[in-house]
Amino acid sequence: MLELRHLRYFVAVAEELNFSRAAQRLHMAQPPLSAAVRQLEQELGTELLLRTTREVKLTEAGTTFLQGARRTLAELDRARSETQRAAAGEIGQLRVGFSWSARFEILPAIGRSFRLSHPDVSLLTEEMWNARMLSALRSGAIDVALSLCPEIASEYSYLPVRREPVVALLAHSHPLSGLETIELRALAEEEFLLFPRDLAPRLYDFMTGLCRRAGFEPIVRGESFHSGWELQILADVDVVALAPASVARDLPEGIAAATVTDPLGEFETAIVWRTEDPSPTSRAFRAAAQAACADMLSEVTLLARPGPGT
Repeated sequence: MLELRHLRYFVAVAEELNFSRAAQRLHMAQPPLSAAVRQLEQELGTELLLRTTREVKLTEAGTTFLQGARRTLAELDRARSETQRAAAGEIGQLRVGFSWSARFEILPAIGRSFRLSHPDVSLLTEEMWNARMLSALRSGAIDVALSLCPEIASEYSYLPVRREPVVALLAHSHPLSGLETIELRALAEEEFLLFPRDLAPRLYDFMTGLCRRAGFEPIVRGESFHSGWELQILADVDVVALAPASVARDLPEGIAAATVTDPLGEFETAIVWRTEDPSPTSRAFRAAAQAACADMLSEVTLLARPGPGT
């Protein structure tokens, strides 16, 4: 049976054209080397080398076989190298689900950091609502999620990477538009643009909870803030909404942002992954996120017990 060691032995002899030197190169004795090359020739049914007392020469068949043997060994070395790099998380692809707000600052920051450390890994990103993320992780549709106020379940691990102030978004026509800071209770009589709770229950509850802490029950309009943003129609309505501060980096025309000072609260963004997922690429993404967001998180509060390798 043809074995890879036979190919290595033959290539060494063919390149040295001397059994003694080939044996030294392979760190083995000459007799077993000669025997192995003979076995290879018998397996192929043809002579690969012409041997005399003075020299060793390749036959025409030997020259052809040498080319194929080199290609085979080179492909094996390449496969071995790529396997080792994949095991180290250095090549391949990583599918990332992200919350809408991550696009403004945190996702680009992590993407740049990960690109520098892992240039041969492709990031495939998909924006999705929080309620979809856990099922997408479970099915393997995504490998990690970058979630604002993520949904919590025991089979997942969470690594907070960003905490940021709450801002109130107001149409320019609003009487309080233009203020740098605002108390949330000043908006008690307003109608808030949110989204259906089932799309992101924990995020929805956080924002309505802020209003209740400010002493009022929010009046929620039937329209979706995120849809209005994407459709570029927010300027056509009397916008009152809550969002992470990073959203203010790229406001639509006609919208202003004011930092909410009372009640104090912060939006938290976390990376979510399956606790049992051993992926080194996912682990590398989390490390890149921690490096990129080191100055974005002043105080770490774990949402759930982190899994190994965070």
